[in-house]
Amino acid sequence: MSCGTARWLPVLSLAGLIILMTASSVPAQAPDRPEDQTRQESPYSGQERHPQLEEYLRIASEENPELRALWHRYLSEQEKIPQVGTLPDPEVNIGFDFNPMMSETVLGRFSISAMQMFPWFGTLESRREMQRAASEADLQSLNSRQLELFRDIQYAWFDLTELQQQIEIAEYTIELVRDLETLVEIRYETANTAQADLLRIQMEEQRLQTRISDLEDKRNPVKARFNALLNRAPDAEVQTDDEIASRTLPHTEEALKDRLIAQNPQFDQLDARERMLREQQNQARLDGRPSFGLGLEVMGRDFGPMSMSPDMNEGFVGMATIRVPIYRSRYSAQYRQASEQLRGLDYERVQTENTLLTGLEEALEQFRDSERSLKLLEDELIPRAEQAYEILGDEYAAGNVRFDEVLQMQRELLDLELERIETLVRQNKAVVSVESITEEASVSY
Repeated sequence: MSCGTARWLPVLSLAGLIILMTASSVPAQAPDRPEDQTRQESPYSGQERHPQLEEYLRIASEENPELRALWHRYLSEQEKIPQVGTLPDPEVNIGFDFNPMMSETVLGRFSISAMQMFPWFGTLESRREMQRAASEADLQSLNSRQLELFRDIQYAWFDLTELQQQIEIAEYTIELVRDLETLVEIRYETANTAQADLLRIQMEEQRLQTRISDLEDKRNPVKARFNALLNRAPDAEVQTDDEIASRTLPHTEEALKDRLIAQNPQFDQLDARERMLREQQNQARLDGRPSFGLGLEVMGRDFGPMSMSPDMNEGFVGMATIRVPIYRSRYSAQYRQASEQLRGLDYERVQTENTLLTGLEEALEQFRDSERSLKLLEDELIPRAEQAYEILGDEYAAGNVRFDEVLQMQRELLDLELERIETLVRQNKAVVSVESITEEASVSY
């Protein structure tokens, strides 16, 4: 090995040190995240469900574009954690003496130095914690929106089921009207009734046909709204149940209020924002502390004054620097800003609780009202209307009542059946609303 090469081994060693420092400042690759992991469960998995509806909720959790957008926004926030928690890049300076007093080699006229700045102790960890809290808030925002989305999907599905069953009831009523029309025709042929009765029954049948057409037209916008939530074509077929079952509340009313506070993701989002703001306060304090830098400089034997001593080898100089934050108003303002945001967050928490409790009370009132109405319809009104309709039919066949009385009772029976379907749907929607407020998003991301 030549003497010139040996003299420059320290310089080459410093270059290697710089490369290692630069490599160490690059954040390690973040652990794999389940970016393509789809959300498989509904947030109400503990409740009895309609199989078709469960499948639609699963499809929505995988395909809804809004949920996917929120999911990728959360992943992007996660990627900020290694960014904010990394040391700043080191500085490398290279000098060259153009006019040395003495020069043996060109390499000896170079000088190279490296400097690495370090923030105050705990600053990087505080930044990482603040970003983790921010990404957690985005995740809870996603959970909250998913609960709302599943609620809207179930609302639309029950609307479609209601329309379908109303159509079926109207079609069944047409069959009853046609049976009644046969009786009217027999009485008309025997001159026991007027032709006006025959015209009335035909008018009633046409009225029911028109009602069915109106109900079928109402299905189209509801179906389009439902399919939009699943990111499907507007005219995609939607399967509904043949019967809507009555439902009960998943918990007592007092337990529901406790679960609202404990499990609603809106409170988890507020908790995450609170952690973020407290770390922001801590960050303001740490930013007000000194930061320092450490470095090393290697000067060639022909660099600057080194050339005046031909027998000297390369010079090594250790360096240190300190940043002194003497202008305190900036950091004090950052701390006060976070403090004011925390005070505002306390009021926001109270408002969120008041809004959710109000929504819960409204849903519970709707449930109780529908429960009373359903009991009245199924136990009293509909059985008596059916009995009255049967009696009037027999009386009309015997010529003891007018036909318009039979027709009127038939209309009342139809209205009661439709009201029963509407009440069942209203009850199911009330339970869905309660679940969307009090259940947590049991979703694996």
